Order: sequence, then C-alpha cells, then structure tokens
Amino acid sequence: MGRQVIVAELPKCDFCSSKAAYDGKTRFGTWANMCEYHFVQHGIGLGTGKGQRLVLDEKQKTLTRRGGD
Repeated sequence: MGRQVIVAELPKCDFCSSKAAYDGKTRFGTWANMCEYHFVQHGIGLGTGKGQRLVLDEKQKTLTRRGGD
C-alpha cells in the first residue's frame, strides 16, 4: 500500500463536515476519513498500516463536471 490513493470523489471527514484529505488509522485504533486538521490531531501517519492521502482524480472530476461524456 502506498502513501496516497487516487479517488473519484473526496469523502467527508468523519469528525467534521470538511472534505477528507486522508484515510487512516487514528490514535484511538479505528480508521477514519480525516481532513488535514483532524489528521494532525488524530492520525498516526502515512504508509502501510497507517494511512493514505486521498488525491482527487482530475480526469474523473472533469468527466463529472461535463456530465460524463
């Protein structure tokens, strides 16, 4: 597992309503989608067994904006 993953859409942070930038393990032991702020507060890092940075797929974003054609 790498330190980042490309996604078609950014999910919401599990701690607030912001867009998530990370999917990772928290210091509580559970995994969560986290915005930058909450990743700094609760995340344990990036890499195998820790978490990944979520990177928006710009191609998918363009297709969605254009209605999928």
